[in-house]
Amino acid sequence: MFIFCHDGGAMKQLFEPVLFVDHQTLILDYKIYTDDYYKGYYHWHQCCEIMYVHAGQGNVVVNQQMYDIRAGMLFFFQPYQLHRIYSDVSPDSPFERSIFYIDPHIAENLLQGFAKRKTLFTALWQGQETPSAFDLQDRRDIVEWIYENYEQCSRSTEEDTENITVFLLQLLSSIGTGDQALLHSGELRALRYSEKIMSWIEENYHEEVNLEQLAEETHLSKSYVSRIFHQETGGRLVDYLTARRIKQACRLLGTTDLPVEQIGIAVGFPNASYFNQLFKRVLGTTPLKYRKSN
Repeated sequence: MFIFCHDGGAMKQLFEPVLFVDHQTLILDYKIYTDDYYKGYYHWHQCCEIMYVHAGQGNVVVNQQMYDIRAGMLFFFQPYQLHRIYSDVSPDSPFERSIFYIDPHIAENLLQGFAKRKTLFTALWQGQETPSAFDLQDRRDIVEWIYENYEQCSRSTEEDTENITVFLLQLLSSIGTGDQALLHSGELRALRYSEKIMSWIEENYHEEVNLEQLAEETHLSKSYVSRIFHQETGGRLVDYLTARRIKQACRLLGTTDLPVEQIGIAVGFPNASYFNQLFKRVLGTTPLKYRKSN
């Protein structure tokens, strides 16, 4: 977990980019098991996150609503949607869940030709009033089989878009294509300004970023860019940009042998001294010490 601290304050929100390597279409973490310690925190991703609960208790907070965690619950988190997952775990009460991530545009392409299920998926990832939680308790055996079957297929073969399509179709069917309130939940919401800002930062954080350029890209005034981002996310734009850059720096420090100076440049900090100072202020350690400890 990464918490960005600035001027004595803490940014509780955390952007966790999901990295689809080698043109991956879907990333599945099957039956993640925790029975000793689970600390919930607010975070978001740039793609869809779908979590199915096999066992456990606790709560999920999303869209200013709280849902209970229990076996058979499925949660759908939209891109850039702030959410918090918390489970009170112990050896007698473990938290077991399967989580998969997928780019919604890729998913919609896979669902071409399946009108009802494609409409359902579009409502799930882009609808304004779409539910985030579904109680599949009465279909647990079916849903468990869907996940187990896909896990076995993905282990035995290379990634197959046909298997992924079948997996999505089966899961969407378990949610229910007959839910007219969900399928026809009104107009699709437009992307929030903060989502547009974060998408632009995702593509450009490694370069010099200034308010003038960002305002021009989003067709907003410089003062409004910062203000609307804070209103919609609860965090400052400068904190978010710094957190995104530091997050990538941590990944490069842990997975490459690039010199610290080059990593600073790669994530948008061309001044090596400033990068070292900022990294230490944020994480409490220098880039080199961080690399050694990881």
